[in-house]
Amino acid sequence: MIMQALSVSAHLPKETGILNCVGRFNHALNFVTPSGELLTLHRYGRGLSPMGWMVSDTDFQAIFNDENEFVEYKNDRLVSPNWQLIAPKEHLSLKLVPQKLPDGTFTALWDILRQSKAKSGLHGSLSEATTGPLCRELKELKANYQRYLQGERIDWQSIIGRGPGLTPSFDDILIGMLLVTFLNPEIDSDSLPNFFQDTPSLGSLTTLISVNYLRFASQGIFSTPLQTLATALVQPMKLSQAVRLLLQVGHFSGADTLIGVWLAGMDEMG
Repeated sequence: MIMQALSVSAHLPKETGILNCVGRFNHALNFVTPSGELLTLHRYGRGLSPMGWMVSDTDFQAIFNDENEFVEYKNDRLVSPNWQLIAPKEHLSLKLVPQKLPDGTFTALWDILRQSKAKSGLHGSLSEATTGPLCRELKELKANYQRYLQGERIDWQSIIGRGPGLTPSFDDILIGMLLVTFLNPEIDSDSLPNFFQDTPSLGSLTTLISVNYLRFASQGIFSTPLQTLATALVQPMKLSQAVRLLLQVGHFSGADTLIGVWLAGMDEMG
């Protein structure tokens, strides 16, 4: 059975060889290369990650039902005894392009978040997290982020891996902050140190899936749901819909990511 992927990321692993399936979920299949890089098959409608292939609902279900733990990755295709999945010729770049943010963008976001009952992983509802004084750990995180923007190297190991889920809460919060770092043209991200330069190996601190999302985010590369949010920050009329879509990602991931975006944008709110 030969299948055609709908879209693929331009940031896929370069390594070829036998991939091992390390996670089977209703909307994602995670494979790992011999050197530990991640490649993910996404069911259509769930977005595309930097390490992802988007597959039609029918084809995804066929691959899911096959239950083969190993596939071969070569020449822009995945090969199993029962199927082949071929990548399209064009690969989608998920590198974020800086864009001017209108005045009031982060205030508009805050107006949405402070009314939201969506639950975060560690900080209650979005309404609770974004109203009233910051809790100690978020206050410390914001202070460290400001130090980073001044060029300091920060060791983030005390928070990486904290919280529930395949992408723990604080990892998602950091990804939200990195989204603002690379989107806002007033932040010269090219002049800043590598975000994790003074942090021990991410693989020793958090999950394999989160390691990959963090690594790409530190390069300004983000999944399509976050690209949609970035577009909405530039065009705030789209914010409500973008927030709703992001809150459908994972159990808490969307809410935690939004906390990070809000934290990074607080100083822009006046």
